[in-house]
Amino acid sequence: MNGQNSKANIIGSKSAKVVKIVLIDDHEIVRCGLANMLKDEPHILLVGDASNAEDGLSIIAKTNPDVVLLDIQLNNSGIDGFSLVKIIKTQTPDRVVIMLTGFDSELYLTEALRNKVDGFILKELPQTLLVCAIKMACYGISVWDTKILYRALANIQNPKEGDMEYLVSSKFGLELTDKEKAVFRLLAKGYSNKDIGSGLNYRPSTVKKYVYTCMKKLGVRNRTQLAILANDNSLK
Repeated sequence: MNGQNSKANIIGSKSAKVVKIVLIDDHEIVRCGLANMLKDEPHILLVGDASNAEDGLSIIAKTNPDVVLLDIQLNNSGIDGFSLVKIIKTQTPDRVVIMLTGFDSELYLTEALRNKVDGFILKELPQTLLVCAIKMACYGISVWDTKILYRALANIQNPKEGDMEYLVSSKFGLELTDKEKAVFRLLAKGYSNKDIGSGLNYRPSTVKKYVYTCMKKLGVRNRTQLAILANDNSLK
């Protein structure tokens, strides 16, 4: 997009610019559902979709989209959505990236803010609102789920027991064993369970056990949240 005028044209009617979109989501049902949702929208063109980060970057390079709709969790990729955002924004800082998530998580939203994404919305958003969010982001207006945003800001200002920041400061490094920390560090670097097992000479089942115990001890629900915690504590 070239300047404010071209962005403004996106919101127009008959002469509006067509917004080119690339969709990256590892869940086929969700990806197909979103693609079907967008296909008949005027002034919106889905130029490609991918199930993993590597294919997504390839499609972006070939199609030069205006907007990337990106799932936070890419379980079939070597990197998660936040790491992919950094790559996209490094290559093309003005590229509009909207993160999609099925998790009502302040932690995810806070990380999205840190990565300067252009929007953070739930996958359950109705079609009309999703289309509006895409067009608003192209116009330069950030689109955030306000309920999660307010909770995230409140937790940052007044962390309480049970909140993520409290868990990090009070538990991190105190309850993790040396083996769990070793797995934690490699996970933060984006390694898969298989690669972690090879590096530490652990069986896959052993790696899964340590990942699970880390999640339980630190109060998170998945690998992405564990990686965020590790990055925030300079464990990369």
